[in-house]
This record gives sequence, C-alpha cells and structure tokens, in this order.
Amino acid sequence: MLFHRINIGLLLVLFSSFSLAQASILTFQNAIEQAIANDPWQQGNLSQQMAYMSRSRAVDTLPDPVMNMALLNLPSNGFAFDQEAMTQMKVGIAQRFPRGQSRQIEALQFEQLAGQFPYLSQQRQATIRVTVAQLWLDGFNAQRSIALLNQERHLFEQLAQTVESQYASAQGRTRQDDVVRAKLEISRLDDRLMGLQHSRDKALANLSEWLADSADHYAGLDVSFGQKPKLQLDPALQKTTGNKPALLSRQQRAEFLAAHPAVLVIEQKIKASRTSIDLAEQKFEPQWGVNASYALRQDDPMGNSRADFFSVGLSVELPLFGHTAQDEGVKVAKYNAENLHTEKRLLLRQMLSQWESLVAQQHRLKQRLDGFNQSILPQLHEHAEALLTAYTSDDGSFSEVMRARIAELNGRMQALEVENQLLKTLVHIQYFYTKAKHDAVVQGALK
Repeated sequence: MLFHRINIGLLLVLFSSFSLAQASILTFQNAIEQAIANDPWQQGNLSQQMAYMSRSRAVDTLPDPVMNMALLNLPSNGFAFDQEAMTQMKVGIAQRFPRGQSRQIEALQFEQLAGQFPYLSQQRQATIRVTVAQLWLDGFNAQRSIALLNQERHLFEQLAQTVESQYASAQGRTRQDDVVRAKLEISRLDDRLMGLQHSRDKALANLSEWLADSADHYAGLDVSFGQKPKLQLDPALQKTTGNKPALLSRQQRAEFLAAHPAVLVIEQKIKASRTSIDLAEQKFEPQWGVNASYALRQDDPMGNSRADFFSVGLSVELPLFGHTAQDEGVKVAKYNAENLHTEKRLLLRQMLSQWESLVAQQHRLKQRLDGFNQSILPQLHEHAEALLTAYTSDDGSFSEVMRARIAELNGRMQALEVENQLLKTLVHIQYFYTKAKHDAVVQGALK
C-alpha cells in the first residue's frame, strides 16, 4: 500500500513538472497564432472599413431641403400689414437633387474602397506570419546551437581531463602546452555559448513585441522553443526537372498571384478609380431643383378678404461654362486609374521576381544542407576520430586532434545555420502562396 502511494505521489510530481514545462514552451504555430490574435492594427483597420461603409450610407441620401420665410412689400409709410394688397407673409421650401446618378455612384465608390480593408487584414496576417516565424526560427536555431555546444563542451572536458591525466603521469608525448590548449578551447566554447544565449534572448525580446498581450503568460518562466516546424510548399506550384525545381511559367505564376491579398488591395482601388471616372462624368449632367411657397395676405381695411398665393417652381443648373473644368476632372480620374494599373503591374513584377529568387535560394540551400549531412559532416567526424586514435596510439599531436574537433563542431554549427536559412526561405515562399479569403464583408463590397 505504501509503495502504491509513493508511485501515485511520483506521478503527481512528474505531471506537475510536465505541465510547468509545457507552459514555458513557445511553439512555432502558437507564436504565429498569438501574434495575429494580439495585433492591435486589426482593430484600427476594421474601424477604417466601418468608416468607409458609414460614408457610403451617408452620401446615398438627398441633401436637406432649404426653408425660407420672408415679409414682402411691407409699406414704409405705416408698416401696416393690411394697408397694401401686395403685402405678403411668404413661407417657402426648396429641394435640390444631385447631378444624374452621382449619389448612387459615390456611395458605390465608398463601398468599393471599404472592400480593400479585409484584404489589408489578410495581407497583414501573412506578413506577421513571415516576421514572427523568422524571429522564432532565429531563437530556435540559437537554442539548438546552445544544445550542441553544451554537448560538445562535455566531450572537450573529457578530452581535457584525459590530457591532464596523461601529462600528470608523463604518459606518451603529452606536453603542458596541450593542457593549456584544452582549457583554452573550453573557455572559447563558453564564450560562444554566451554569444548564443544573447542571440536567443534577443529573439525572445523581439518576439515580445508581437506577443505583448501574452507576455505575462511566459513571465518568470524559462521559455524554450518547441520542435522544428514541418514546412511544406504547394507541389502544384513547382515542377521538378531531374533534381532541379523549375518554376511554372511566368503567366501561370502571375495568374496565381492575382488572388494574393496584396494584389487584391490594389484591384479594389482600381475598381473604385473606375467608379470615380463615372462620378466625374456626372458633372456634365444638369442639377435639378424644385421649390414651393405659400404667401399669406391680410384682409383689406374694409374687411374684404384677400386671396393667399401659392407658388411652385422648377430650377435647373445648366453646365454651359464649366466644360474645361469638367473635362479636366474626368482626365484626372482616368490618369489616377491608369496609375493604379501601373502600380499593380509593378507589384506583380516585384512579387514574381522575389518568388523566383526565393525558390532558387531554396534549391541552393537544400543542396548545401545535403552536402553537409551526406559528405562534409561524416568526413569531418571520420577525420577527427582518426586523429584521436592516432593520438591515443602515441602517433599524433594533440593540436591536430583539437583542430579536427573544432572543425567538426564548426561544420555542425554551419549545418544548423544553413538549415535555419532554408526554413526561413520556405516561410518567405509561403507568403506568396497566400490566397485571399472572400468572406461576406468582402463580397458585399465587390460590386
């Protein structure tokens, strides 16, 4: 029974330790999700979208009517309201109507401009994924390098102890210089460890900018990075020719990028600019107005009734003398639309170039990593082991052994850095695979 209780107690302690360890782990996906969830920019973006939607509803209304009151033809020799027949108390109201369909067109333009903000939100999220992922990978690479150096430091310590023992017992050809060299390399390893710990702390500090609202969760904990992420690229967007990846045709890639949020932001502006041309053309339409008035007259001094007057009128503003200004207004709208088309073409060209460059970089980094894993690292290890065997057989020098061990360590560190660059490149390539999501808000704005 006592043994059973002890087992239960040990399990509870282990479970508590495991929970605490889990709470201090920051995984790749969690870092991205928390950064997106804690992004205050999204609220400002939503507020701007709602502002444009409100302006769309505001402009799609008639202007307020104008009411006027007047006292007409009041005689100046007595100011009596019933003295003259033409004296009147007049009340009128006038209503003007916007030119042509300008009210509906302007409302549509604001609605189309509001449609860019959901795409801006998705573009922001895609950018955050790249930024946060690369910061996380920097910290993860520093953490892996620290683990590697700690492992190698243990081996160097064992080697230093062996050298000291051989020197103390005067075995072989061990010299005092070998003992000093062993201690020096351990000190250098300690210095590299401090540099890597600084890089890891810096990565965590940079991540705190994006995880500001979640920082309390990790406060006081020894935060560690999770496992290496498995990043996959869309195989439909890359072909393989032999061992070399080949991009799809430029036209195919351009068609794919047409659905990217960054491109659709400009596309929404282009739609709004086309609408602005229609709005400018409404300046050629006449502006109509109606007015009505009622004039009240007093009875004459003899008590005879005088008829009141009712008037109704129609006004129109003829665009006869403003053709130059109106023509130039239409030209301005067309030039702005063409400028946006140019901006879209330049963005697509830039994105295509970056995509192609990143895929080529990915291929080269993959080749380098394969070279390290399949050739360089095994040969460095074999060389170090051969020199160590020769040294223990009294047929080699300790300096050669240390140089070989350091070369092997540097090779493994370089392999980790190449792998980290490869992962960061894959993250950046995934940015171009982002496709816009057409939710209800966006659909309502795409008219």
